Amino acid sequence: MNYLIVFILLFGIWKIITWSNDLGNYIAGVFASLFITVLYGREFPYHPEHTFQIRRYIAFIKFIFIFLYQMLKANLIMAYRILSPGPPIKPGVVRIPLRLKSPLGRIILANSITLEPGTFTLDITEDSLVIHWIYVVTTDPVKAEEIICGKSQQILQEVFE
Repeated sequence: MNYLIVFILLFGIWKIITWSNDLGNYIAGVFASLFITVLYGREFPYHPEHTFQIRRYIAFIKFIFIFLYQMLKANLIMAYRILSPGPPIKPGVVRIPLRLKSPLGRIILANSITLEPGTFTLDITEDSLVIHWIYVVTTDPVKAEEIICGKSQQILQEVFE
């Protein structure tokens, strides 16, 4: 069942991205989706009891909008840092607490932090994320989490737990 769901999701994404009805496109999409499904299908966390809970989908859409807002804000801050004379940077490594238990939720949070300019996830431990930050405002883990993650971790908990 896991493999079937992964295949359908991947093929759906393929069709959305390519947006073509050519026979060759269908064949390429089937082969690409099948190849990725065979390689990574067992890694996909499928929980049947979570599938039809609409609130999880709504929370994930909310996460996407919050992520896009944080991304825009981080880009503007980085543009300011780059264009300023004598770049205002104070790099350092901070550790923020991690409340997410789901491996997929942890990876999505770590990758969303890394995608924002000025931050880079170095390590994911059992109870924290280790992040390189281009301008360390605070070394307090709770305040650093508030500044770097915002509400992302809380929303991802709604989605994956």
